[in-house]
Amino acid sequence: MRIQYLLTVEAGARWFRSYYRRNPQLDFRKATAALRVAEQTLSEFPLAGERFEEREDVREQHILGTPFSLLYTIARDTIWIIDLRDTRGLRSADALLLFSRELRSCFKIEH
Repeated sequence: MRIQYLLTVEAGARWFRSYYRRNPQLDFRKATAALRVAEQTLSEFPLAGERFEEREDVREQHILGTPFSLLYTIARDTIWIIDLRDTRGLRSADALLLFSRELRSCFKIEH
């Protein structure tokens, strides 16, 4: 299945990069490789992630070896990445509020 990142992921992606820059003892290349593995897993097994909190329409795929996960939804044979989430914080709330609007306005998907 195809994977597409929504604009709502931008803040999470910036935080991901910033986190690894500020912590040079952590291996950024290893973290990005783990992100690619998570993407590949979702591409092959879209329902691999767990339901996120009480939401029926959002799932979470953890990125092994990191404190991050991918929040995503599935529509029109595409996995839409909502956020690259730091599982230790609550910053994903904004992305979750906006992803449905972005799907409707940019991609004409009613979700």
